[in-house]
Amino acid sequence: GSTSCFTPWLWRRILRRESENAPGSYVATSLERGPEYLAQKVGEESAEVIVAALAQSPERLVEESADLLFHLHLLWRSKGLDPAAIDDELRRRATSS
Repeated sequence: GSTSCFTPWLWRRILRRESENAPGSYVATSLERGPEYLAQKVGEESAEVIVAALAQSPERLVEESADLLFHLHLLWRSKGLDPAAIDDELRRRATSS
């Protein structure tokens, strides 16, 4: 496979939407609702990924996976985490296993 660059692009978009705080912005509204709301959304999207993986088309799995990754990024932002921290942890695990 190829290396993905969606994470930096997505992260920049989330930061921009948050700073713009435009009325009706899903990003800004979700972040204002806080980590409890976003953790619930991650749980919902996780369940939808499972259903898609077991009973739906590959295209649906792609769509639900995108939703999950998007909401994970919002949750990280709400907790003050940068995706680089997750990348660092994954790299650490790869070198120790």
